Amino acid sequence: MKPRRLTLLSLIASSLPLTLVMLMATPTPALALGDWIGVEGSFWHQSQDGKASVDGNILSGTTFDFHDTIGLDKNDNPTMGRVWFRLTKTRLIFDYFDSSRSGSTTLGQSFVFNDTFYAAGQNLKSDLNLKLLQGQFLISVLDLKVVDVGVGLGVNQAKIKMDLNGSVSGQSSLDESVPYPTVAAHVTIKPIPTFHIKTELNGMRATVSGTHVDIIDARLQIEWYVAHVLGFFAGYRQFRFDVVDQDFGSVENTFKGPYAGIGLKF
Repeated sequence: MKPRRLTLLSLIASSLPLTLVMLMATPTPALALGDWIGVEGSFWHQSQDGKASVDGNILSGTTFDFHDTIGLDKNDNPTMGRVWFRLTKTRLIFDYFDSSRSGSTTLGQSFVFNDTFYAAGQNLKSDLNLKLLQGQFLISVLDLKVVDVGVGLGVNQAKIKMDLNGSVSGQSSLDESVPYPTVAAHVTIKPIPTFHIKTELNGMRATVSGTHVDIIDARLQIEWYVAHVLGFFAGYRQFRFDVVDQDFGSVENTFKGPYAGIGLKF
């Protein structure tokens, strides 16, 4: 994995003096004039646990562990992005993240992956990438001065790409896109206008066109908008992605960990 040269902590540290000056100089109205469009960017320090079984055209796949079997990195620091639009009691949210891991190990067990037999004892290099696109349409069912509760529906697409390259067995890949719907809900507590505590839940358990999905995406976030348009936030996110597909097999993944970022709203 390539190290990230610009960290969120250094970005926040360099922005803090200017932020404090803006905070002292800018009055905060009781009702924000913006809050119609928002943009958020963050780093997510996530760990991963999971396993997969990838079928081929001829052979059924063998279940293997991402870390214990093929040696994928445990941790990653992907970027997350969000854009939201609000109109009266409705909200439209678009989310994105892209997580990549690689690994190198000497196999301690044999397994079958996409019609390729990887025998124990050979050296194996592996790469796993998961890109997630999410869209949510939410309606506020309780919108008070200190609390906002919303429910809605989501459309999502997960793109999974896995590459294995064995010193004896050669290279084999999985490249699949999995679309799925979700039910979404959020609760926002607003002790003061500039400081919010948010919980979000987005998930689904269903079988769609031969694909069974069991997905939960949960967040707890605190945010402080220090100069009306500029804010900082931090939180914890857990994303569980379990898919069984009749065409390619199964993938079970859990990503979790803290995140922090910067937001703008207009």
